[in-house]
Amino acid sequence: MTTTASPVTTGSAPTPASTPAAESTRTPSVVGAAAKRAGVAVVTIVVSLGALCLLWIGLLKLFDVSKFVGKGPGDVWAYLFSAKPAAGIRPASMTAEMARSGAFDALGTTLLDAAIGFVTGLVIALVIAAGFVLLKPFEVAFMPIAMLLRSVPLVAMAPVLLLIFGQGKLGIAAIAAIVVLFPALVNITLGLRSASPQSLDVIRVNGGSPLTALLKVRVPSALPQFLASVRISVPGAIVGAMLAEWLSGFDGLGGVLSTYKGQGNYGGVWTVVVLAVVSSIVLYAVAAVIETAVLAAWGPDAGKR
Repeated sequence: MTTTASPVTTGSAPTPASTPAAESTRTPSVVGAAAKRAGVAVVTIVVSLGALCLLWIGLLKLFDVSKFVGKGPGDVWAYLFSAKPAAGIRPASMTAEMARSGAFDALGTTLLDAAIGFVTGLVIALVIAAGFVLLKPFEVAFMPIAMLLRSVPLVAMAPVLLLIFGQGKLGIAAIAAIVVLFPALVNITLGLRSASPQSLDVIRVNGGSPLTALLKVRVPSALPQFLASVRISVPGAIVGAMLAEWLSGFDGLGGVLSTYKGQGNYGGVWTVVVLAVVSSIVLYAVAAVIETAVLAAWGPDAGKR
């Protein structure tokens, strides 16, 4: 009897769709990390503001500050939103709409000034840090100058910078950039020098230049330090912009603060301080969320569970 073998279908065994799976798990991990950090940031903001309010009220009572000068959180709220606040909270000639307009317009000006200085300071820090890594003589020549500038108090340096760059946006941006520059320079330089020696050897063995090693190895390895510099520089840029505005004119939170103080509008003074503190805390938290998302996508531990 002749038996006929049934045909056997040959072919490669089905392989798991590794790439789509990796992509499907990568995106949720980034989104999940950012969402988790955002939740922590919201809680941190609420707790920080609550603690600051309690400390604020407690210090006013502890030092028995006159109610004419010392305003509490409720007074700031009344200054901005109450149609008929208590006497001494807001000048009689100023409505709540005028108070909000003056305060928030000044906040917008300061945030713009701080953003210009922030970006300028980070770019300069990146260029100088790259120069430190690529050219050792450059570091030897520039580092003493950097340390000298760092040792000079900003309050003493700011008038000189305003004389050099003028009392406009350029001068304000210069002062904010100085505040950002030095902490960012130190962190970014450490990050560039923390690159794996084995990875640098691979570039060198294959004929790569120091610039290639900088772009392909050192810069990616410095990403955590760069993002940390971004996060810690945000409040400094706002402080630097306010100082420049205080010295240069009547615009921004710094200029309005000086004007209100001269007019005896202490409700406005406290309002400006509150806006500066709240904006610094919120922007710091936003930078932390962005840092978490970027590191989850492209950081050293990207894709690891």
